[in-house]
Amino acid sequence: MLASAVTSWKVRGLIETRWEQKFRNNRFLAVIFLLLGCVPILGRVLRKSWGRSDWRRHYLGMLANREYFKRAISGKITEKVISWYRAGRIDQARAFKMPQKFGGFLCHLPFSILPVGLHRFLTDRDFRREKLVYIFVRPIRLYFNAHLREQWLREMVTEGRKKHILTDEDAEVILSQINEPYIQKYLVSLVVHLMTLPVTQLVAGIVAGVYWIKHPELTFWEAVGATGFIFLFFQIIPVSPGSIVRGVYTLGLAIKERDFKDYNIAVFLSFFKYIGYLAFPIQMTYHYPALARFMSGHWATEAVYIVPVFGERGAILEHWVFCLFYNWPLTIRRRMNERTEIRATLKPRYRHVGSVVILAAIVFGLADFIYFNKTQALPSLRDIWWLSAIVPLGCGMVVTLGCGGTSRAKRFIAATICGISVGALYTGISVIISGQIAGNCAWRVFVFGLLSVIGAVLTELKLEGKNLT
Repeated sequence: MLASAVTSWKVRGLIETRWEQKFRNNRFLAVIFLLLGCVPILGRVLRKSWGRSDWRRHYLGMLANREYFKRAISGKITEKVISWYRAGRIDQARAFKMPQKFGGFLCHLPFSILPVGLHRFLTDRDFRREKLVYIFVRPIRLYFNAHLREQWLREMVTEGRKKHILTDEDAEVILSQINEPYIQKYLVSLVVHLMTLPVTQLVAGIVAGVYWIKHPELTFWEAVGATGFIFLFFQIIPVSPGSIVRGVYTLGLAIKERDFKDYNIAVFLSFFKYIGYLAFPIQMTYHYPALARFMSGHWATEAVYIVPVFGERGAILEHWVFCLFYNWPLTIRRRMNERTEIRATLKPRYRHVGSVVILAAIVFGLADFIYFNKTQALPSLRDIWWLSAIVPLGCGMVVTLGCGGTSRAKRFIAATICGISVGALYTGISVIISGQIAGNCAWRVFVFGLLSVIGAVLTELKLEGKNLT
């Protein structure tokens, strides 16, 4: 282990060759050097002072020679500026000027702890104006200009080809459909979704400002903390002001066109934060599967770059999201085709649904009986939450597995009816056990019906064609 540690010190530039040999021959010195690394903040400095003679000469020279100190600082600034330029924090013009302007470097230094885009936005006027136009003006132009929308889609397709999100075959299919009415309608709706992006942030800013004004007794840092909490709250809630605007627009569009079928998925997904941005790409799956897969993968992978390290281009989170929104749908489609072919040879079956209902109700009845004997009260769903989740999910799984050649929609309907029936029958058993009317009957029916259909959906997503009966 010590030998491996010595090798790592040499590779990391903490020691030179002379000290590498000494540490390999003297374990006591190696242990002392190892323990120095545990010293907070100063550990690296102490190690380099010991193991690198050139490092010692460099910093001693800075202290002894004023001109050398200036050149060393200038070199360090240049090195930092180059790293900022490569990361996209500054443009080329600033990268050339900044090493000669120490004040400009100091002004940028506090912003370097911020994300790249925010650093550039706060310090570059041209970049800030470009981003504001991109966020607020460009969506309006896209909404009113069909040519710009087509160009926008073509640019996304080109970028998808470069990133290998799209195959050449899928790209040709998408470009051949670009003038179809449905595509234009979906592009307009997607633009409206983009226009709702800043709504939540604006509302959060207004709420934070009103709170700050209404509470003058708060100190500066207390007010900053409250503002941060307000912005965080608006980011984590599942339904936000922006998603409400988006959902109302989609619902209004469906009512205006009297066409719920072409908006049945988007109407519900649009009301939810984050996932709502994928509402129309997912809605397009039926008519335009290639475009839907591409749009979902494109927007999902673009969103992960805000996550440091793991969300960067080519990083693990981007690959995971790409597989989730592109590769996995392809796998599901293949499985769906296999299941459709196999189910065409089977007879529809529903007889097992009644048996599942009775068995599940008996399980809940036994739980009520045991609980009532101990406490003289009926349990709520919270008291037996694990059973209330597992049994309905299992009911949905068993129902869809036993339906034979039944269509997918009828399987989900059967699973929903099963869950609702379990809730109703369970309520009747509770009344028999306690002689009291169960007050949470409606919740049982709703929760069990919902969980049963979720169990059926999850089973359909995971089910291989060879496992069908």
